[in-house]
Amino acid sequence: MEHAIDISPIRAGLPWASGILSCRQNNYWQLTIEATREFLALFAADEASQEIFHSGYSIAEMARKELSTSVEENWAKIPVYLHPEGERQRTRLLAIANVLIFLLDDSNQFKRVQELFLNRMRTDSACDNSSPSRVQAFIDQALTDIRELDHVSGNTAGQELIDSMVRFFSHPPPPENYSNMEEFLSYRNEDAGLPYALCCTKFTLNSSVDLNSPKLSRFLQLIKDHVSVANDVGSWEKEKQAYDKGQVLYIINAVHVVKNLFRLSTDRAAVRLTQSFQLQIETEIDDEIQRLIAEDTLTAEEWRFVDAALHILTGNVFISIVMARYGGETFRLK
Repeated sequence: MEHAIDISPIRAGLPWASGILSCRQNNYWQLTIEATREFLALFAADEASQEIFHSGYSIAEMARKELSTSVEENWAKIPVYLHPEGERQRTRLLAIANVLIFLLDDSNQFKRVQELFLNRMRTDSACDNSSPSRVQAFIDQALTDIRELDHVSGNTAGQELIDSMVRFFSHPPPPENYSNMEEFLSYRNEDAGLPYALCCTKFTLNSSVDLNSPKLSRFLQLIKDHVSVANDVGSWEKEKQAYDKGQVLYIINAVHVVKNLFRLSTDRAAVRLTQSFQLQIETEIDDEIQRLIAEDTLTAEEWRFVDAALHILTGNVFISIVMARYGGETFRLK
């Protein structure tokens, strides 16, 4: 059964900033929104979440704020386009994971977040299960469902997804300076959760592909680099404004790094050069795919993952155009 449909951003008149045209949308997008709102409502009413803060707001306040907006026009749609091939249950579980990523990332009370929520994800960490809150019980059930899917399928895609979330929440703060783009992307790919994104795709495909396979290493590195750079181009204007207003302490953005490395005089020049870098990565992706075709060593399952990974890339470009945080209201279809 097909779990996604093809969409054409160019035919829709969107300013498509990529030479890769294939884009997909999960059929169960409404289920994604429903699961997102259900989980946000639990956080909004959670007593412990009233006392954990992120950028001046408690997690409960953040959840209430998101519920009061059109969450479907913002970050909730990320898995719908980046990981479109999931069946209903896997799609719902990915929506739950997406809420955790959004609410718990960069909390300035990490130890408390770890005690209440993250330790529940660790197989090597004991946590108090005597009287879990509704949020904790919801997380526990999602983890049980993910692991049960692994048991039924005979692979470890779900556990790898859980482990990648723990890794994401544990990534260090950024260094003060970067000596080159490779050094920046090494950090940025972790900060942007790209290992997690690859695990999301593996989970939705119910795949046994080895994400550390040498055969795929170059291709997957390029996918991660492209997503980081394209995301940074799309979010640059908003991030720069927040930094200039003192709303954030630092900018983790490829445009900012390019401007500093090349000593460019204007932001506009930095944006254009970063966009050129993004297109160069696409050329390298094409070259790598041609190399993989010529070598003819990938299995059918690995090729399926390659195709799905390309939709992480194009899904990211798509949401950078249509998400509200990037000014997507301009391109809403009436």
